[in-house]
Amino acid sequence: MGLFSYFHKVKKISFILLLLLSSCELNADQESSLHTAMVSYINSRNNGAVMSYVGYTHPNVVAFYKSAGDSIFKANFDLSNEEERPFYQDGIIKSIETNGKSIHVKYEFKKIESENYFLDVADIVVIAISEDDGVTWFFIDEKDYLNDKIISKKDRLV
Repeated sequence: MGLFSYFHKVKKISFILLLLLSSCELNADQESSLHTAMVSYINSRNNGAVMSYVGYTHPNVVAFYKSAGDSIFKANFDLSNEEERPFYQDGIIKSIETNGKSIHVKYEFKKIESENYFLDVADIVVIAISEDDGVTWFFIDEKDYLNDKIISKKDRLV
């Protein structure tokens, strides 16, 4: 009898922990929408599809680089040289934070670059942001996410 009540208590605690953990997760529609957008964004970067890459980049990032001038904008979004273009793979979600309809998802990718016949692999953080409860998603590199001129501190969730 003691063993049964122990497992019964463990089940309740496990269920409560599961509820707490799942409250920070995405629902099926949000997850599907995020996955579709992330695959399109990463494929755009990896395949040099500049228009799609810019289209999936957070509008604040696009506006920031556009206001800095054509040469800086082009340099930031340049994907023309296939040999110098980094390749992103193995994205994993590190954290998910929400505030009302705003959702920020922190991804970590392997960024693979080729330099002088050597491969350089580094971890890179990309933030997925939705302001409409996960219907549409835009993406921003961590360095831009942490730039107060692009995303203010009060608007950062991760």
